[in-house]
Amino acid sequence: MNLPGAILTLLLVLAPAFLRPAVAEPQTTATPHEAVVEKPLKEHLFGSHPLGWADLDWEVDLYYSNLSLNIPLTDQPLRHIHEAGELEVYSKLFVDSLIPRFMMVEAAVMPLPLAGAGLKEYARDLYKAADIGREQNVIQWVTAGFEEPWAFSFFVGDMVRFDRPGESRLSSNKGYMGYLLSYSNQHIKNNVLVPDHSLEAEWKLKGERSFRDEKLSWSFRVGAKIHDNTNISNTVYLGARRSDLDFRVNPFEFLKNSTFDLRIDFSQKNGRLIRQEYVLGKKFPITSWGVALKLDIGLIWEDPARYAGTLRDRDFQNLTLVLRPNIQF
Repeated sequence: MNLPGAILTLLLVLAPAFLRPAVAEPQTTATPHEAVVEKPLKEHLFGSHPLGWADLDWEVDLYYSNLSLNIPLTDQPLRHIHEAGELEVYSKLFVDSLIPRFMMVEAAVMPLPLAGAGLKEYARDLYKAADIGREQNVIQWVTAGFEEPWAFSFFVGDMVRFDRPGESRLSSNKGYMGYLLSYSNQHIKNNVLVPDHSLEAEWKLKGERSFRDEKLSWSFRVGAKIHDNTNISNTVYLGARRSDLDFRVNPFEFLKNSTFDLRIDFSQKNGRLIRQEYVLGKKFPITSWGVALKLDIGLIWEDPARYAGTLRDRDFQNLTLVLRPNIQF
């Protein structure tokens, strides 16, 4: 069965879950002390808006900003997890994701990758001023690794909320596991926007635990991506990402306050390895502000066979440096 057929079959199997009635999650009232003292900076700046029958969330980031709507599909309330290890959280989500209980619709934009494409198109002199030698460019280093400038996504699966006594409840304190479909109509290649209707299907485990003194996020996924543009290879891929921030430890401890991100892509046509991405990051928390400065460094390797026709480069550079400065709230 081809990928579009598999996606259609999956949606037909899951359709009965969408028709179940949804009820609002019971609301809890925080004390005045919790609401004023324990509210993190991230919630003050970006926050969320409970709609009663759903949650409207948004997040602002230099590389991935999004607006999402979380909708319950059953009459079961959202489960809360107070104290649990990562492996315990993963196992709970895995069992419950087999029958979808929540749906999420998301619109996302990648600000810096989009800005990089804009600079190359409309400010070529400024873009060329960032050249290093003949084949490297600092702006490309800063924006590398993102294949779309924006995307629309649809998720079904299970969701849990992470709580800690004495702290206000962030809507972003959630874990997800389930099935994700994403669509975009543009592809980024070397900071150039290429017309391409793409569809991406994933099985994904994603979550974020964000409290006053520590923050942990993770993403593990297996997926496939098909392109309307025949000059771009269709792929299957594996991806993993984990990010840790702890304001209570020495910021120079190597394993603490770090990030790792990897992705490996194979051609759907012949199984050939055509792309690898490896990124490591370090965070330097500013405790008084409740934020951290962050720097990710890595490498992306691409096989020339990833592109064909007019997108195939004669002077193809297999390796691209990744350099991502950022700030985490």
